Amino acid sequence: MLELTKENEIKNEIEKLTKLTKTISFIRFCLFLCIVVFVVCLITLDQFILFLGLSIVFISLFASCILFTNSYYHKLKLLNNLAYTYKKHTNRRNLSYHSFTPDGRDLVDYTDYKELDLDLLGPRSLFQYLCVAKSKEGRRKLATQLTHPIVKPKDFTDGVLALAQDEASLNLEASISLIGADSKDCDQKEMLGIAEKKIKISWWLIALCILSYAAFAVTLALLLVNHIEPYYVFLFIPLNFVITKKCLKSEVFAFSSTKYANLLSAYKRLAKDVLNIKMDNPYYMSLQKSIEAEYESLVGLSRIFDMLSYRKNIILSIVGNGVFFLDLIIAVLFNSFTNRLKSAEACLSALSELELMLSLATIGIDQEVYSVPTITDGFKIVEGYHPLVKSCVPNSFEFKNGIVLTGSNMSGKTTFMRMLGVNQILANAGGLVCAKEFQTGPYNVVTSLRANDMLQEGISTFYAEVNRMKRIMEESNHPNTLVLIDEIFKGTNAKDRIYAAKKIIDKLNALGVYFLITTHDFELCDVETIVNYHFDEDYIEDKISFDYKIKDGKCQKTNAIYLLKLAGVLDN
Repeated sequence: MLELTKENEIKNEIEKLTKLTKTISFIRFCLFLCIVVFVVCLITLDQFILFLGLSIVFISLFASCILFTNSYYHKLKLLNNLAYTYKKHTNRRNLSYHSFTPDGRDLVDYTDYKELDLDLLGPRSLFQYLCVAKSKEGRRKLATQLTHPIVKPKDFTDGVLALAQDEASLNLEASISLIGADSKDCDQKEMLGIAEKKIKISWWLIALCILSYAAFAVTLALLLVNHIEPYYVFLFIPLNFVITKKCLKSEVFAFSSTKYANLLSAYKRLAKDVLNIKMDNPYYMSLQKSIEAEYESLVGLSRIFDMLSYRKNIILSIVGNGVFFLDLIIAVLFNSFTNRLKSAEACLSALSELELMLSLATIGIDQEVYSVPTITDGFKIVEGYHPLVKSCVPNSFEFKNGIVLTGSNMSGKTTFMRMLGVNQILANAGGLVCAKEFQTGPYNVVTSLRANDMLQEGISTFYAEVNRMKRIMEESNHPNTLVLIDEIFKGTNAKDRIYAAKKIIDKLNALGVYFLITTHDFELCDVETIVNYHFDEDYIEDKISFDYKIKDGKCQKTNAIYLLKLAGVLDN
């Protein structure tokens, strides 16, 4: 578990910056009032040159103030994000993560049973607990890595470990948090697709712009020579605005650029932090090298979308196009950037990969016991636990043959199975695992833990289980498979259940996969080639007590009658 040492320091910095930004805001307000006063005087009073000069001076002071003090507001926002990042990690440690967004519900594949059985995605899921990614691409990568993982090199996992052990990684999380709610669903492919387009600039538009400036200069000269107040030159502003809007049209200008500008701004900040934080890990350094090499392309792309965003401000659009033909300038810069697009794409990919690594590092940041899995043959876990179960009792376990697991109700069988499944998912993802030690292979996880009635589809519990078994057999076509089945065929009568379950065990044995089946049918404990384990309970002063520890052999106790009596359903 990472020690959070800088919380008080961050709070003190936030207090100082809050006071400073309040002072700056007051100065900005005063300068703005002065601008309003002198512009009104310019329009309503004589002495045009005097008030024009004063207006220009205070507009320049206001612009300079914004330019040179915006960094303080940005730093304050970043510090507030950092403080919130610390708070979120504290909440994770208390398992108070249920309100975190995103939760991955939009990424759930309801045909992939393990996602539902192991709570990989959706509310109260492993994804919700882990995810620090804010971009759509970062969230997609995390969801993919949990459900259909891309094999990562060992350097990737070592990089996740390095991030988990360095408090500076929380600064990276804070930078990611700059991606606001309006930008979280930005599609990078859509953005890059827009950036690939060309804005058509006709020669006669350029000719009209030149003629407009020439007419402006001549008109201004004539007015000044004849000692006429030059108010009439302001008529060129609406004229130039109309020329630009009518003669320069493109789907690029209709694009919702503001949210993408915000995304790129956050990514720029994240890129700077990545370049400033040094870690002795080859995978992290390769991402760092890619970001450093393509950083200027990212900055260029960000500027383009910033300009597209600014032009949506009606005042900036009128003044910018009325005086400088802003849209024409943007079009020229936009077209010149296209040849650097691939470089920016590589930088964005590296940044979303870092979001994935930071998400997987959450286990090491917030759990006291964790380890890097050893990828080898076999399956052995030492003091493994489920990260989403409060005060989860750790268990050690080793697969040798197929397992039949028996035990009383509420003794911990299902939680144990989910613990095995979740840790295997984390190992497959290239992340850290919730165990003191975990030796495993790249096993595909196949489950049947929640085959409940599907009444809306007219499917009974048993038929749902049949469908699950069909899927299990289809996906268990190679030995590198871990099969987890809870309460096998509970939806049918005891005779058929036992017969069918024995046949399933025979098939799984023939396939050579690792499998664990829980049952209340002790007859399955006598099947050849399987190994028996169980959970049980103790009764102390007429009260039931569970230790939630897995034990060798089959269960010798039952507690259904006791629980019915305890609940008052049956008489003592």
